[in-house]
Amino acid sequence: RQGPGPTWLEPSSACAAHAGAMGSSCSSVTMSSDLNQAAKDIKAQLATLETNIVKADLEIREHVARGSIDPLAHQRALNAMKTKRLFEEQRRQLIGAQFNIDSMVYQRDQARVTLNAVKALEASSKALKAEQARMDPGKVEDVCDEAAVLADDMRVIGDSLAANYSIGDWSAEAAEALDREYLKFDQELALLATAAAAEKPGAAPT
Repeated sequence: RQGPGPTWLEPSSACAAHAGAMGSSCSSVTMSSDLNQAAKDIKAQLATLETNIVKADLEIREHVARGSIDPLAHQRALNAMKTKRLFEEQRRQLIGAQFNIDSMVYQRDQARVTLNAVKALEASSKALKAEQARMDPGKVEDVCDEAAVLADDMRVIGDSLAANYSIGDWSAEAAEALDREYLKFDQELALLATAAAAEKPGAAPT
């Protein structure tokens, strides 16, 4: 192309080998690479295409403005228009590829989350089975029975420690004898109290 014009930005290295034919897309190249790197490459290439489209538009306007003084300006303007359309078509294809890459990234991330959840459930299930294997139902039942027997024994021991101890047989006659003895002591204490009061000076005779 003759005459002054913008300097086009080169395609990214990932797509350089496939940029020979008009309308070629980088989606096959980017899809074959790592998803994260492919997304970065597409984003960078879209920015390059946007810059090239703006430059092509400026070149078109420049050549159209020089049409009256430059006999080749018309042809140059047409070439710039074709170039701009090429960039726009590549941009359209890359946007489609970007959507596919983003979808694959989302699906990959979802698959990772699902896989981690499955692994966690599997590990928990194995751990639970291992713990259950250590807890034989028969042994658990025996342990519970032993605990119940020990509890009954401790209850008997506690009741024995809290019980009242008595000397000899404790019967109704023994209780009446204790009551009579208590009454005897009470009467003696009353007589002693009366005698002590009578010995005090000025005490009135009873």
